[in-house]
Amino acid sequence: MRSVVAAVLAPVLLVFLIGPYTFLPTLLEYAVARDVKARLGIEKQPDVELKSEPPLRMLAGEFSGGRVVMKNTDLGNVTATRARIDLDPFDIDVWATMREGRVVAREPLSGGIRVAVPESEVSRLAKAGSEVPIEGLDVQEGGVIARSEVSVLGRRFPASIEGKPALRDGELIFEPQGLTAAGVRVPDELADRLLAGTSFEYPLDRLPYQTTITSVEAQEGRIILSGRVPSVPLGAYPGG
Repeated sequence: MRSVVAAVLAPVLLVFLIGPYTFLPTLLEYAVARDVKARLGIEKQPDVELKSEPPLRMLAGEFSGGRVVMKNTDLGNVTATRARIDLDPFDIDVWATMREGRVVAREPLSGGIRVAVPESEVSRLAKAGSEVPIEGLDVQEGGVIARSEVSVLGRRFPASIEGKPALRDGELIFEPQGLTAAGVRVPDELADRLLAGTSFEYPLDRLPYQTTITSVEAQEGRIILSGRVPSVPLGAYPGG
């Protein structure tokens, strides 16, 4: 009799043990991805990966972290080729989520964010925030070169303005640090006078989820914005 009971219960226990490793993560990741897509109004559903260590803890809705990746996405007033949110540990009401078909989180999620902004978008931001005409912009490892013009003795010359992107008071800024005019490197003292007013500023206050950008890095063909996301609201909350 015991052997019969064991034979019947074994598959049930096996499914119970395997479930958290297979079906549940996929269902929860889909629910989170669908919710993020709806809230941001983006065209493509993001890639979501949730982590629970050990995996069985996800039965209690306890997650050690996760990742949300959005590609070719308009984030407020900045278009990114890739935006990644690395989630802090969080809790989800698993059974309420399964029952309602939407994420029921115990509190908003938070985490670090990394946004890749392509050279073409950086050029657009520069043109929008500059007081002088900018014809184009090249992003290189460690710095930026803006193509413009300078006026010397009443004549205008094509110029390459070197600098680095930085942050100030929540704005993306570019401050010139060197100048080449008509193919000739201009001495720093003269360059400072010629470049007066050529810096640009662009606000980053429309990024979603109350995102705060804390650093910027220039890489080949793009800049990387890094910061924190304090509140990623998902679906509903218990009693809400």
